[in-house]
Amino acid sequence: MKNNNWKKNTVDRFNTDKKRQQKDYKPKEEKMKGTSISVWNGDVNGALRKLKKILERADRQKELSKREFYEKPSAKRKRKKDAAVKRTKKAEDLAIAKGEWMPYTDHSSKSMKGKRERRKVFMQKERIRRLSSRRVK
Repeated sequence: MKNNNWKKNTVDRFNTDKKRQQKDYKPKEEKMKGTSISVWNGDVNGALRKLKKILERADRQKELSKREFYEKPSAKRKRKKDAAVKRTKKAEDLAIAKGEWMPYTDHSSKSMKGKRERRKVFMQKERIRRLSSRRVK
C-alpha cells in the first residue's frame, strides 16, 4: 500500500500560500538587528554615551580592529595561547588567594643550579606570599 500523506501536505501548503497572496498579505516589518539605544527627552549625547559604553563592554571595537587587517595563522595561535595562559594564571592566582590551592615548588639544590632557576623559584615564592596575604572569599 502506498503512502499518500505527502500529497495532502503539499496541497495544504500550496493553498495556504495562495490564501496569503489573495488577502493583501503584508509580511511583518523587519526589526533592526543589533544593539539599539532609545533617546529620551532629546538627550542624544547621553544616548551616545550609553551606546559607546555598551559597545565597549561587548568588545565590538576590538573585534572590528582585529578584522581590519589579515592576521597570520601563527599570530592568531600565539594570541590565543597567550590569552589561555593569562586565563589559567588568573584562575591560579584566585585559587591561591582563596587558599584552595598551593603550587608545588622544588627547592632542592639540583633544580636551582642556574641564576634563572633561582630567580624563577624566588618569583614564585614572592607571588604566593603576595597572594596569600590578600585573602579573597
